[in-house]
Amino acid sequence: MKTSKIKFLLLSAALALAACGGNKAVHGPEHKSQALAKIYYVNPEPFRSLRFAPPPAPGSLEQQADLSGVLAWQNKRTEGDCAKAKRTADEDYDAFWGGKSPFPEPPPAELKEFFVRLAGDLEASLEKMKKRYQRPRPFMAYAEAQPCIKKPKSFSYPSGHTLFARVYAAVLADLVPERKAEFSAKADEISLDRVIGGVHYPADVAAGKAFGDIYFAELQKSEAYRKDIEKLRALLAK
Repeated sequence: MKTSKIKFLLLSAALALAACGGNKAVHGPEHKSQALAKIYYVNPEPFRSLRFAPPPAPGSLEQQADLSGVLAWQNKRTEGDCAKAKRTADEDYDAFWGGKSPFPEPPPAELKEFFVRLAGDLEASLEKMKKRYQRPRPFMAYAEAQPCIKKPKSFSYPSGHTLFARVYAAVLADLVPERKAEFSAKADEISLDRVIGGVHYPADVAAGKAFGDIYFAELQKSEAYRKDIEKLRALLAK
């Protein structure tokens, strides 16, 4: 083999190795940062093995009763019911509590930042539970189930909207105890909207409420949460 050809092959190999090394340096940290989200208040790992009632088994009488609950609402819901369910389709503070917020308008930046942090923590824990049970949503399992709101792609059990609404209501009640009943009623309303809209079973909602209560009990143990709550207390509408 000629010397010039050998040099060419060696140079090509060196460039290939450099390219591989460059790709590793660029993509490795990026993938790692995407996989490791920051947790602020509650560690999601214990929820992998939390003792929690599973959803009804496919084909069971309980499953049929759960589906009947979805179809019953489907048959009697109105356009107004669907419009209302669409308004709370986003799991954020404004969508849930607009008009009932105990904070001044526009919402303080600190309030939004707190709920962004809390939402991230909730999502991390919820993901553990949904992956654990992997229950398909009603419209994924039954052709007769027809949602009137946007179809989520995630698993059904437990209901994430119910979890978020339940915990958010508990946080607001922590800040304004005298309005606890009002906040709880609003959370229940948001939860029912998911069944009315056709994207959750009643059992998903019941599980979301139970999970929310467990989660909030853990949240209250967080020193970071307690500090942030005291900061928010000073921002309440007078």
